[in-house]
Amino acid sequence: MTVTAFVHHKGGVGNTMLLQLLAGELARRGRQVLAVDLDPQANLSRRMGYQESQLENRVTVAEVIKTADPQLLMDRHLPCQWEEDWAQNIRLLPSRLELENRVPEAGIPGSWRRLHLALELARGAFDDVLIDLPPTMGHLFDLACCAADGLLLPTSPTYDGMRGTQRIIDTVNDPERRTALGLHAWIWGVILNGKRSGVADHAERIDQATARWGDLLWGHPITLRQPVASCEERAEPPQRTPGEAGVMIRAAGAAIADRYLADRQASAA
Repeated sequence: MTVTAFVHHKGGVGNTMLLQLLAGELARRGRQVLAVDLDPQANLSRRMGYQESQLENRVTVAEVIKTADPQLLMDRHLPCQWEEDWAQNIRLLPSRLELENRVPEAGIPGSWRRLHLALELARGAFDDVLIDLPPTMGHLFDLACCAADGLLLPTSPTYDGMRGTQRIIDTVNDPERRTALGLHAWIWGVILNGKRSGVADHAERIDQATARWGDLLWGHPITLRQPVASCEERAEPPQRTPGEAGVMIRAAGAAIADRYLADRQASAA
């Protein structure tokens, strides 16, 4: 099983959408996927079919982290509600606002390892675990980094987006921090999302990203298209996007999944 955290330090870069895109593509290929919503806003939970009111009396990631109980996680994950046949290969560990209650617990010794411990039993049930995060670098970030085998960094071709991405790279690569948290995850890739055609600043930033990160960049920059956002509003998978935008986003999803699987195969060898 591979655990991948989608991390970013700037909102609006498509973090949740790109996780959905990869989850759907892996599920289409027959892989068993667990999506973990580690964001108190619970956007991933809604987009996979669960309104906040439906989760009020359910165990969510907040309780799983509090107990670090692997059996609780395995007993309480939920089916993805997308209508596609392949969606049966996706399960969701949902979130709600109460996840904020875990943040002040950062000072508890070993608290940053609780998600890692809770995922212990999942290693026999899933091929891939994908973790969605808010744009912060606090306790939830530490939980995800400690649980993950690798990190994917969605970003935008803007000054703020690239600055936030480099900040994450520097933080994860810091030797003292890695030792203190016991990290074994490394940065696997950067995904440029939200490119606007004809915007000179975006073209310039893409050139800068290529020069700075080189092989860390996964695929071509993904162009911002309204139909993709409309699928998010309707809690539909990005793969259902109609028209030319749908062709584009499905091709991007296939390219990301190809790189993900190729890299995992190479590292296993």
